[in-house]
Amino acid sequence: MLKNEYKFKTFIESLLVFIFFLCFLDAYQLFGVPLSWIGGFLTVLFFVILYFYEHIKIPSVIKLGVFIALIPTLFKFSVVNDLIDGEIYTLLRVFSFGSFIFIFYVSSKSKFNYQIISAFEKTYTLMLFSSLYTYLAQIFNFFEPSRNRPGTGILGFDAQVNFWISGSHRMVGTFREPVFLVSLLFPVFLVLHFKKNQPFYFYILSGLIFGLTKSEYAIILLIVFYLFN
Repeated sequence: MLKNEYKFKTFIESLLVFIFFLCFLDAYQLFGVPLSWIGGFLTVLFFVILYFYEHIKIPSVIKLGVFIALIPTLFKFSVVNDLIDGEIYTLLRVFSFGSFIFIFYVSSKSKFNYQIISAFEKTYTLMLFSSLYTYLAQIFNFFEPSRNRPGTGILGFDAQVNFWISGSHRMVGTFREPVFLVSLLFPVFLVLHFKKNQPFYFYILSGLIFGLTKSEYAIILLIVFYLFN
């Protein structure tokens, strides 16, 4: 019985590592479909299954809070559509907001909370080493999978840019732009920092990764982190 339970929890953790890793493959796609989209879909699907499997109930106050938060978007739906390229993108943003609240609550109440945090930790470590490799690969022309998702180009051209005319090479990792790396990996860094005691090398590698992005956003986040830590 205990052995089967251990195997099931190990399977859950391994599956989550795979899914989370897909979510961070922002610069890559498969048959025209971004891998990060596939990871996002699998993440939502996983937590929906977990929600029903564990019979988790979401309090009415949370449902009301989400509804109130979406009221401005609902009343200004047509205006928002004009600003962000149509109804599909508006609905995707609403879905992303609702999914974030849903996943956050389910993960906090799940009996697999330890496996979820452990999967985050392993995925984050994998991302640190992957980012370091891609940084070196782009400098020394090592092998790197084709980065066929466009990012912000130079002089307005929408093309993937790994080197900048105005400065030295910047860390992009598996993302299209340095700021995307910071925006997605820094929240994971915070979760792991506050949830588990981390070894010294965790902070050294994290600082190296965020520092090599040379992003002003990373500096702002680090200042806020030290002020409130």
